[in-house]
Amino acid sequence: MSGRSTIHETMQRRLREIEAAGLLRTRRTVEPLGSGRCRLNSRELWDFSSNDYLGLSRHPHVQQATCDAVQAWGAGARASMLISGWTPAHQQLVDTLARFEQTEASLIFSSGYAACMGTIATLVDKQDLIFCDKLNHACLVDGCRLSGAKLRVYRHDQLDTLERELQKSHDSGSDFSGQRWIITETLFGMDGAMADLPRLLELAEQYDAALICDEAHGTGVYGPGGRGLIAELLHDRPDLADVVANRVAARLGTMSKAIGVQGGFVIGSQTLIQLLWNTARPAMFSTGISIANAAAAAAAIETMLDNESGPTELRARSRQFRERMQQLGLEVLGEPDCPIVPLVIEDPRRTIRWAGQLEEAGFLVGAVRPPTVPRNTSRLRISLSLAHPEQAIDELAAALDRLNREGMAA
Repeated sequence: MSGRSTIHETMQRRLREIEAAGLLRTRRTVEPLGSGRCRLNSRELWDFSSNDYLGLSRHPHVQQATCDAVQAWGAGARASMLISGWTPAHQQLVDTLARFEQTEASLIFSSGYAACMGTIATLVDKQDLIFCDKLNHACLVDGCRLSGAKLRVYRHDQLDTLERELQKSHDSGSDFSGQRWIITETLFGMDGAMADLPRLLELAEQYDAALICDEAHGTGVYGPGGRGLIAELLHDRPDLADVVANRVAARLGTMSKAIGVQGGFVIGSQTLIQLLWNTARPAMFSTGISIANAAAAAAAIETMLDNESGPTELRARSRQFRERMQQLGLEVLGEPDCPIVPLVIEDPRRTIRWAGQLEEAGFLVGAVRPPTVPRNTSRLRISLSLAHPEQAIDELAAALDRLNREGMAA
């Protein structure tokens, strides 16, 4: 009993330290209501905290397809995808995904986290060298660590540092003989900033590196029809098609954001997907995503194919809101048309206070603190969606204006 007591005392001490730093996380039951609304503690709020960028999670076509699939085949996959967990719903999803992404093949995972971690850990060997962006999501970082390869960290806005590290591994005096990997998000989820893909491809060509790109936040927002930032690059720079084909080893994505469902995916060559089928442990040894999820995701992607103007409209709304935030004198990170709108507050306690005051005013927004983001960069993370009527966005801007004025007067 004394051993158990000591363990629990250690746990309690760690929790007290987290709470004292203003970083204690708690969960709350949030009921989605549709049309950009949710219910929390018996109150209806405008939900500006989710990643449902296109509002597809409650689209009638998605809901009906889910019900039809469950009625036909049941709710769960029942087994791993390599045994008997690959159903007609799963096949329809990968076919629809390949058509949407205009790629040879795809593989689906139970989550974006599993897709990223499993792909990196599978493709990268211990003797390799990884260059990982500092802002990459934890799933990419964990995949890098799990691979056992040497890891170098760079910043997307300081690519000269990346080039110096690549040069060191490429010098004639270096004994490095493995593969170089550059791993990046195309759109960073906490900052709303883009990776410099043309420059990364140039460095990959110059120093013989391969890229793994995570399009989690780019899918459904950027690129022709919402196919992501690599698709946008190929549209704007067709001269880079061969470089992309030769250097981008895998494109990763999630179905939990703009697609509005759950699950992760990898797209690429038939060779890549066949290799992952045979070596990616999260795909091999996990029950496949549910039939309900597979059918819902396929229907959501079909809806995106039928309405390719959605991402353009979303970015236009985002630009207008961001411009208004800047006019208020707030520090806004990221691209000028990105629906991820981080407002830097710096102090974690003040960030929590602002989020609470916004909630009282009728708006649910994310309060993001370390270790999710670096120290002194605590922020409100506002996510815009096509589900939000313009009036709701205007009301949120007015509420932030009041908070900012009160803060300056205090």
